[in-house]
Amino acid sequence: MGRKKRVKTTEKSARELLSDSLKLPRDMMLGACIVTVIGSDQMLVENYRGILEYTDCCIMLQGKTCRIRVRGQCLKISYYTNEDMKIEGKIADISYL
Repeated sequence: MGRKKRVKTTEKSARELLSDSLKLPRDMMLGACIVTVIGSDQMLVENYRGILEYTDCCIMLQGKTCRIRVRGQCLKISYYTNEDMKIEGKIADISYL
């Protein structure tokens, strides 16, 4: 008897397919967060939904599809708007939960 190989399929949502076919940025179509890290002391976050936790050693943000946890020392939010924010301090770890 022959063995059947399992084929790994990746299902994409209608929005993902539309975004890919029109060559539109995923963040615009899907509301994904954009995280830009500059060295180990600055971080820019775009398209976040809210701040869940804010201490000098941990900042937790809510995105559309996940949470973003930033850990480090002397962390502070330098500025924030409804669309973006800047985090400064000694960034040690960034996790997507």
